[in-house]
Amino acid sequence: MSLLLKRKSIRQFKSKPVAEEAITAMLQSAMQAPSARNQQPWEFVVIKRRDILDQLSETKGGAKPLATAPLGILLLMREDVGAPSMRPQDMAAATQNLLLEAANLSLGAVWIGVYPREETMDKVRAIITVPKHLLPFAIVAIGHPDQSTNVETLRYDEKRIRVIE
Repeated sequence: MSLLLKRKSIRQFKSKPVAEEAITAMLQSAMQAPSARNQQPWEFVVIKRRDILDQLSETKGGAKPLATAPLGILLLMREDVGAPSMRPQDMAAATQNLLLEAANLSLGAVWIGVYPREETMDKVRAIITVPKHLLPFAIVAIGHPDQSTNVETLRYDEKRIRVIE
């Protein structure tokens, strides 16, 4: 089965730390994402401090997995790039690449959306100092899974496909 069909959102983690080599591999994969005009609007904050992860876990309901994750990666979106309307797509591609590399490394991960919710972005900024030209886009909680990683349901649905010949 393709790696793409093995990726699953993992929300419960063991306390075991994530290896530095794995962190580097996930960041390399994220930065390999396609981007409009090759603008690469991303920057990353690697978060290992338990107190910071705990604070971030309280920013919104969907952030609770950070309470058990030994690692969080905050993706920041630059505002000073040439194709601003394409930034969210570029950032989504980088986030997906990071998630896929985590799955490839047998790690668990879950995408926690931040952008475009101003309230959530402000909460993240209150915990982590972020320069004004960078927008908090997403946080990915990462760790060794403490739940099943088996994908129960494949989402392929022929009814959602239209062919033009």
